[in-house]
Amino acid sequence: MDRWLVLSTVLLLLGCGDSGHPDTGAGAGQPTPPTENCVDLCQRIGTCAVTLCNEDTASHRYDGADTLLAEGCVATCTDAQVQSAISPANWQCIFQSSCRQVFEHDVCQGMAHYNC
Repeated sequence: MDRWLVLSTVLLLLGCGDSGHPDTGAGAGQPTPPTENCVDLCQRIGTCAVTLCNEDTASHRYDGADTLLAEGCVATCTDAQVQSAISPANWQCIFQSSCRQVFEHDVCQGMAHYNC
């Protein structure tokens, strides 16, 4: 499981994977944090990775991995990196769009894809 967590975080951040699954709308319409920061971004990445991988596998086998993914992400992230890489409009898009729109269809321009 640890290898999967590391690999998933890397794949999320590097932009690998494209499953082609239908968009259920999961994760859409979340409150947008007021400032671009690692903690909120990494929590969103972890939550969406678990949501999408559970949907893709029709299982709950990834439940609980969101916290570990977020912690690994935060450990390698700085708020300055996030603020320089993500515009305020894209920041809002990351939280308002569904997980699949953000991480599979890249509607927020520049967010990574995922791979389970």
